[in-house]
Amino acid sequence: MISIIIPVYNVKPYLDDCLQSVVGQDYTDFECILVDDGSTDGSSELCDQWVEKDTRIQVIHQTNQGVSSARNRGLAQAKGEYISFIDSDDWVNADYLSTMACRLKKGKADLAVCGLTQEFKDGSSKHYIASQSLTFELTGRHAEQFVMLNERHLLYGPVVKLYKNEIIQRHQVQFDPQVSYGEDLLFNYQYLEHVHTITCIDRSLYHYRILGSGTLSSKLRPDQFDTDYRQWKMLRSFYRRHKLWLPVSQAYMYKRLWGIVYDGLFLYPHLPDKNVAYLRTILSIPEIDDLTLFTSIFSCSSWIKKAIIHRLSLIFYIYFSIQSKK
Repeated sequence: MISIIIPVYNVKPYLDDCLQSVVGQDYTDFECILVDDGSTDGSSELCDQWVEKDTRIQVIHQTNQGVSSARNRGLAQAKGEYISFIDSDDWVNADYLSTMACRLKKGKADLAVCGLTQEFKDGSSKHYIASQSLTFELTGRHAEQFVMLNERHLLYGPVVKLYKNEIIQRHQVQFDPQVSYGEDLLFNYQYLEHVHTITCIDRSLYHYRILGSGTLSSKLRPDQFDTDYRQWKMLRSFYRRHKLWLPVSQAYMYKRLWGIVYDGLFLYPHLPDKNVAYLRTILSIPEIDDLTLFTSIFSCSSWIKKAIIHRLSLIFYIYFSIQSKK
């Protein structure tokens, strides 16, 4: 049996579409756990109505504690051999569960991953799909395949995956309610610590509804650089421990670090407290020296790259000061 965990918070306009896609699965051996996280828009009542419609659906009502707490509550309740997370404003293809379960069992894998389609309000869409369907061991011999899944943003969130509940329960893999940014990535890498084999499917079976601008977050996060850099170091440690720290992985990781440094610096004009010490902190990380070996893999103005490599925080301070006066 598959346990589907769906956190619900104020998504009444979209919840029916989500649950229609769940009950319409051609794989019928599942339980669907709705965790209503203190909704106030009628979503709570809609969850109760769906419980009456289909015996495979159950609902847990709790006071608002955040999506991580809601998912953890679902994990504590789950009885299935496998775990699937679906967001309550998204929907899945009718063969989503059957395809994922078949590939997981056939490949004797610990994690199944499929493609994702972002669905925008204007009717446009964007696809994130593995380059090919394959099953591989999480070893240095297959670093290229693992990097490919990361490059295509398929290992960031808990959706588009089928997990083994036994691994989650035995190793107490949980979402951290204290982390509000990047908690999904941390959950996945906790799980990956105990994974031997991954199987991926080169089809998009999951539809991710974009309700806002399409950016990761429109909320200003003054600690964005600190969080991103800390998680980058966590990923590097993972690659090294699992003997994945090879040239293909290093190229991916340092391209990612270039982006983290760039985004951190250009967050400066939007900060309420503008202090040159913020810029110095970013440019003081030891890995700046390593970025000199990977200047060609990140696209931005050459003066910005030079200023970063030479740790010229004052140049950025002057540049942003001039820009603010225009």
